[in-house]
Amino acid sequence: MRPVKVFVAATGNAFMTDIASWIVEAARLGGRAAQVCSTGLPQRDGSLNLVVAPHEFFFLHAGSDAELDDAARCSIPICTEQPGTPWYHLGFEYCQRSPMAFDINRHGVEALCADGIDARHLHLGGVPSMDRRGPERDIDVLYLGGHTDRRGAQLAKLAPVLWSLKSELRIFRTSAPVGAQTPGVVFGTDKYDLLARSRIVVNIHRDDTTPGYFEWARMVEAMANGCAIVTEPSTGFEPLVSGKHFLETDDLASTIIELLDDTERCSTIGSTAAEAVLTTFSLAESLPQLLEHADDAPERAKLSRRWFTLRPPQPLTRAHRPPLIAALRPADELRRRTFQAILAEQRLQRQIERARCQLLHGTDDHVVRCESTAYADAQPEVSVIVTLFNYASVVGETLDSIVASREINFEIVIIDDHSTDDSRDVVRRFIDVHPDVPTLMLASDVNRGLAESRNLAIANVRADKVMVLDADNLVYPTCLRRLADALTADHGASFAYATLEDFGVQPGVRSAMAWHLPWLCENNYIDAQAMFRTQTFRSHGGYHAEQELLYGWEDWELWLRLGAAGEYGVHVPQMLGRYRTQASSMITITNLAAQDIQSTVKSLYPQLPWPTE
Repeated sequence: MRPVKVFVAATGNAFMTDIASWIVEAARLGGRAAQVCSTGLPQRDGSLNLVVAPHEFFFLHAGSDAELDDAARCSIPICTEQPGTPWYHLGFEYCQRSPMAFDINRHGVEALCADGIDARHLHLGGVPSMDRRGPERDIDVLYLGGHTDRRGAQLAKLAPVLWSLKSELRIFRTSAPVGAQTPGVVFGTDKYDLLARSRIVVNIHRDDTTPGYFEWARMVEAMANGCAIVTEPSTGFEPLVSGKHFLETDDLASTIIELLDDTERCSTIGSTAAEAVLTTFSLAESLPQLLEHADDAPERAKLSRRWFTLRPPQPLTRAHRPPLIAALRPADELRRRTFQAILAEQRLQRQIERARCQLLHGTDDHVVRCESTAYADAQPEVSVIVTLFNYASVVGETLDSIVASREINFEIVIIDDHSTDDSRDVVRRFIDVHPDVPTLMLASDVNRGLAESRNLAIANVRADKVMVLDADNLVYPTCLRRLADALTADHGASFAYATLEDFGVQPGVRSAMAWHLPWLCENNYIDAQAMFRTQTFRSHGGYHAEQELLYGWEDWELWLRLGAAGEYGVHVPQMLGRYRTQASSMITITNLAAQDIQSTVKSLYPQLPWPTE
């Protein structure tokens, strides 16, 4: 038997290193010498060279085109990507040179064979090192996966179920490889330990490119740790049995509730699946025959590649990077002038309001104070600030969501930023109906803008922690307690934030990833709905209101300012708040000058890890 070398990109996705380690472990159990190789290229040295994720390994390697071509010809790629995706097509370029190819999903095997590749199915199973099962399972629901719009929309549907449970949503970006240093993502034994603590693992398909694509790697490691998997309808999962080793459903939320209520069934599915992938269908059972077949693959390939003359491979080069579409910026100067005109109109309107306020009240900044009965004597753990401008139709719902908060003492501080609708009256009625809720409304007779309104609210809070909430968004009842606990647990964090459910015009999720400055320098993925340490917020000067060009980008600038000062936020990977998506909002206006605003923010903090052009 030939020794096995399993090659994987050192700078690629660490998920692939996990898969490589499984193959090495199974090969050794089958009596072969085997090792993971994260440096160098496959050589013609008598070894059986396997390359996990060829789209990453060859693409990220620094070798010349000729070296990559020769390495591909003496190795067997193990493909892991869904047909129809850019990564699949990139990997296909290297499969054309290889004597044969393996794929971990039957859909991939069928697609490769249809394109003339001698492809075989590498049936993934469990290996002993995956199994970290113990007596305790303190996580009700776990989700692990890269973010896509489809997955975000499906996760949003689960929010009404997940907020009351102990859940973890480990979401990450797929635009670049994720490794051991990527926050919020776990690999190897850390991942298996997380799975072993989880009762249910939810699986959601990436997109609709390959309907029902069964994510074998994710499924096997979860099953090996006794998790009950709840997935969208899938295909290509044989020899596993739906309903026995996992559950398929079009209604993830209802199935999760039913399974958590039936602890015996939940445990039985998990243990049955573990037995299947670790014993009956283990990788050590399926891999030896495939390796034996691959031992003489080069000789067989010389006789079977007649298609090669019909479809010659293109030169291997990293210039084959999937094209990135340049940002569409039509009429830049017109957009810029429109943005400046809107700001000028706001300035003029505020000057008029201050002049009117001076005439009526003898001051250009008159604020009416309205308190509930319970406000004066309250000793809140958290102050929730709500900035309000013309949201009479929804602010009542927002305030009701705060009142529903559990197991925490709070106060509400509302800034009415000179609304022209009935917003102020709605808040007054709320205070009258809820005299026992510590509430303060500061009703301004001039419009000061979002940033200054938030600063005014925070100047009037009494708690050590302050939660920022816009008047059209909501919190789930567990939000305040869990964010406060996260700040208490992490003494170094300056703020805490949770994943938010997008509802309204476009469902999805936001604030779904852990704090990571390189990601923040690409774009702002953390919404303002967060809980600060009050002293930290004040020591950094609050929101910057004096720079007009930051209009609508105040949150992003604050996160970057904190990051530049060495501060950080802690992410609670649970869906604890709701963000209302609308057809039009302040974001529509800020996007008019997005390029200029980004340049301004970058100039303020040049020391941050900005992406290179």
